[in-house]
Amino acid sequence: MIEVVNNYVPPPPKGPVILPDPNAPYDLNFRFPVRELESDRLKLVPFVASIHGQAFFEGLKPHPELVQYLPWNPFNTLHEFEIHFEERIRSDPSWCVYAALDKSKLVPDQGKAKKPNLSNTFFFETAHALAGTIGYLRASPELSSVEIGYVIVLPSYQRTFVSTHAIGLLLDYALKQPSDGGLGLRRVQWQAHADNMASIRAAQRMGMKMEGILRWERTIPIDKDNGIKPRDDDVLQLKGRHSAMLAMCWDDWENQGREHVQKLMARRS
Repeated sequence: MIEVVNNYVPPPPKGPVILPDPNAPYDLNFRFPVRELESDRLKLVPFVASIHGQAFFEGLKPHPELVQYLPWNPFNTLHEFEIHFEERIRSDPSWCVYAALDKSKLVPDQGKAKKPNLSNTFFFETAHALAGTIGYLRASPELSSVEIGYVIVLPSYQRTFVSTHAIGLLLDYALKQPSDGGLGLRRVQWQAHADNMASIRAAQRMGMKMEGILRWERTIPIDKDNGIKPRDDDVLQLKGRHSAMLAMCWDDWENQGREHVQKLMARRS
């Protein structure tokens, strides 16, 4: 007779967040190879809070509506944002967020990018204006999949080329074959709050297909007004949300998906 036990012990609580030393090499800590990605109008470079955080925070702070459907609240201080980015993003190897830079707009008094002197070292271009953020999350080499998220386009760049080019660049890098410089993944997915029709339409416009609604897919802060109240004796005591799931897979990409994205990115209107 074999005795069966369950000796699982929850991991200890995490200690205080320690921000990276801005003078030390910055570890992107991502499960896939990271490249700077670029179109004729937009450049995506890995987001580093000590480089891009100030501009992002200042662009985001007057517009709390930009995080209305995201599972976190607006940030009151730059330091609060830096803690969030370190704790929830950089420390998680399934995440890599990019800064989206407008190649047509220079920022005064900032230096230009230097050439990297090591193959795994980035020297970021800081001369171009920050237009927003976009990133990979839920990166899984085992499943050959990744999700596009953290899509925040600052107000002055909404209804411009930025969203199209940013999403297009991430789709292209994820889905094209390694022989062409891509990751060769099977699946790129997109999740949105089920009520966030703008996000759902943005993904569909790029050719991603609606797969369904995942009910009670995640929790959101208790003070968000677009969450769903759980039952009275709920263990988590947090509001929840239903999420729309969309995706583009490798066969979609090779069956006109690539051409569709390229056509959208070539538009000038």
